[in-house]
Amino acid sequence: MISPTAVTKKYILQPSLLTKHMKTLEWLSATVLWKKELIFFQKLLDQYASQFKTDDEKKQMHHLQNIIIYYKDELVDTLASKLRHHEKKLADMLETRDELKTEYIKEHTAIMNDLQAANDQFRNYKEELFALIEKVL
Repeated sequence: MISPTAVTKKYILQPSLLTKHMKTLEWLSATVLWKKELIFFQKLLDQYASQFKTDDEKKQMHHLQNIIIYYKDELVDTLASKLRHHEKKLADMLETRDELKTEYIKEHTAIMNDLQAANDQFRNYKEELFALIEKVL
């Protein structure tokens, strides 16, 4: 067991829980970046919208715009909320000094899988967006 630097400095945290905590913080940071990227992507689509001439380009633009709206206004906020709630559960475990709650570990795996899937999809959408913008440059 190791003692992480914490505000209260009164908790002892198993290395595996510390690793899970750090991974959760990394994903929280990623959600902040995603929000900023999504705002940029919307501005990019707005800037080049008039240059999409074919029906396929316009359909693709609207499809990407819908994805941006969904990610920006719903999905990223939901994922960030899940992460903050997950961190609260860890804090509660530490407060009660009960680090053996298996539900936290199971939940952590599920949340990490959800985030990795969202990240993979987000990367695909970015590639699709950039490919569309390249057509009009």
